[in-house]
Amino acid sequence: MTLTPTRTRDGLSRTRVEVTRPAAGGRASVSMDTDGPSDRPVIRPMLMASDEAGAVVSLVPDGALLLAGDAITIEITVGPGARLELVEPAGTVAYAMDGASASWHVAVDLAPASTLVWAGEPFVVAEGATVDRSTTIRCGTGASMAWRETLVLGRHGERPGTLSQGLSVLGHGDVPLLREDLEIGPASHHLLLGGARAVGSVLVLGRRLPVDLAHGSGTRLELEADGTMIRHLGLEAHRATSAVTWAAARRAVA
Repeated sequence: MTLTPTRTRDGLSRTRVEVTRPAAGGRASVSMDTDGPSDRPVIRPMLMASDEAGAVVSLVPDGALLLAGDAITIEITVGPGARLELVEPAGTVAYAMDGASASWHVAVDLAPASTLVWAGEPFVVAEGATVDRSTTIRCGTGASMAWRETLVLGRHGERPGTLSQGLSVLGHGDVPLLREDLEIGPASHHLLLGGARAVGSVLVLGRRLPVDLAHGSGTRLELEADGTMIRHLGLEAHRATSAVTWAAARRAVA
């Protein structure tokens, strides 16, 4: 395992995590590094456990974020046949930015037969925040992923901030498997999300969730390729994703 802090010249705060399984066998190799300007926070990866199959890594912010001018980039690579589980100890709040903006970009590269489990915590876009957020996932043949995400539009009693969000999932040869875009702000019509302020998603790629899974009032979407998304719109973040659904997602990629 390596963890190397350096400094960039472009003002971005970058986090990289890569897990590979050595061809000769033995414990998985975990490479982690961060870089960014000294006056900006980074998401610091912390190794929690590792074995022959892969690793468990916690993504820990080392300062308050997101603030105006923050530009977070997270790059995740899982090598052939390896497994990585990412956990977040707390949610993220994008605070009011007084007319400025921040960005949060994630790139995931899953090699053939690899597995990623990402237990995301709530991402809150407070009133007055402006955030550009994107996630790109590339899946090799036989790769699988279970991902939990909760988006909260405004803290209690607030209007939502302004959010531009995109999700792109690509299969072998960069064939598109899923594409979503959301543009929302304080002036958006309430019918856009039916008046909801919390959007909970559980996404499984490379596998499907059981057809008899009870998902409450959420909406189940089946991808044309192997994959299932269950999404719930509500008013409370803690009800946005079901523990039962998330447990089923984890089992599906076990």
